[in-house]
Amino acid sequence: MKLSRKRRRELRELRSDAQTLLDQQLEVLGNAGTVIKHAGHQARLLSDEHVAPRVDQAVDRVRPVVDRGVASARNAARTVRRATAPAVASALASTIRTLDEIENPKAAAQVRDFGVRTGYLEPVKKKRNVSGIIAITLGAAAAVGVGYALWQAFRTDDELWVAPES
Repeated sequence: MKLSRKRRRELRELRSDAQTLLDQQLEVLGNAGTVIKHAGHQARLLSDEHVAPRVDQAVDRVRPVVDRGVASARNAARTVRRATAPAVASALASTIRTLDEIENPKAAAQVRDFGVRTGYLEPVKKKRNVSGIIAITLGAAAAVGVGYALWQAFRTDDELWVAPES
């Protein structure tokens, strides 16, 4: 398709106008970015001068009330725990006994661990039974016997060795 000179000239002018408009818009957007940057800086300064002191004052007025509320909640929790601890410990011990009676040691151990973790039950202390003490004594006696046998085997006593007859 061939264009006339007039149309080509009009298209060049239109392209030139469009480029000029684009350059102007880029410049406007650049200026808008600068204005927004300065506005953000001013907003930050105003916030530091006016908003932050008011927020600090409000926090200072509210802080004692919140602290009293937290302290009273902790006190109430402590009182409730002190009042309910014997009942909870008794219920946990009863549950553990029942689980032991129905021969479910895994569940009993889990309930016991929960009671120990939460502080309602004391940890189970391991006791040494008579068979353990006997086993330790026999082990020590066996170790002494082996030591004595080794000492007898390696001592240097000239009378024990008999010279071969030639």
